[in-house]
Amino acid sequence: MVGESEMVRHYYIYLIEEEFASHYFGRESKIYHLFQDFHWTSARSAHGSTIEKQIHYITKPIPALFIHQLLGTHLSNRSDYQMFHHIHKIALKGNVGNATLIVKNRHLELSSDGSFEAETIFFEVLRKFDPCFLAMDFKGERYGWLNPIKERNFG
Repeated sequence: MVGESEMVRHYYIYLIEEEFASHYFGRESKIYHLFQDFHWTSARSAHGSTIEKQIHYITKPIPALFIHQLLGTHLSNRSDYQMFHHIHKIALKGNVGNATLIVKNRHLELSSDGSFEAETIFFEVLRKFDPCFLAMDFKGERYGWLNPIKERNFG
């Protein structure tokens, strides 16, 4: 039986510059490992600052106001959706799952547990806005684009 703490998923979601998203499509592990190093070493200033510069170079700032408006527009008709300042929450009926999305300047953080449905609702809205969002779960060692970039023509 899986313990409740193991069921919680925590994603860091970054908006990757299109040229890097295109170049690293199919090789997401390289970006993932860079971010993994950043998250594990950000406390060490000398090593962290070099990685931080690389992260800033390949990512775009989060357009926070637009993201809030986008989520509000797409989700406000849901009875299980709430928004409070920079925090968005979906709690599925029957306590089958929930997800909380926090909008930050350089990334989004999404925590969820139970059913994958609540996190998928957030992912669907975000991927319609921009296909270059990369979600990474460092504890679960999972990562991927919210939208497969191969569907787009970078030709």
